[in-house]
Amino acid sequence: MKYMTIPGRFNADVFIRFLKQLLKGHDRPVIVVVDGHPAHKAKKVQNYLKSESRLLGIHVLPAYSPELNPDEFVWGFLKSGCIGRMILRTKDQFLKAISSGLKKLQRSQGIILGFFRAEHTAYACLETFSGS
Repeated sequence: MKYMTIPGRFNADVFIRFLKQLLKGHDRPVIVVVDGHPAHKAKKVQNYLKSESRLLGIHVLPAYSPELNPDEFVWGFLKSGCIGRMILRTKDQFLKAISSGLKKLQRSQGIILGFFRAEHTAYACLETFSGS
């Protein structure tokens, strides 16, 4: 999946657009883990979820709980292994560095699976939802 940057405000419409992009090419169920941003819990989003069978649902994390957010592992990987010591002077340089780091991570399935098998993030592992 190509990453998505938001030039303006993040709202329910933008989140739904993201979810639609996320689902492209997926024929298996998808579970989305989000923080408590109002757009994630909006009525419009809830209605979209009911209409999209490939989305098993959205798991909303409790307020300020970075240890439960697998995304924190992604940022940690990017900061320590890809962009941590880079001098990025422009938004374009930042986006290119992030894109490069995410592509590197995308090829590292074992690392990604590890993000979801850590003690505090195992709840998000598909085996947890499928009963495997």
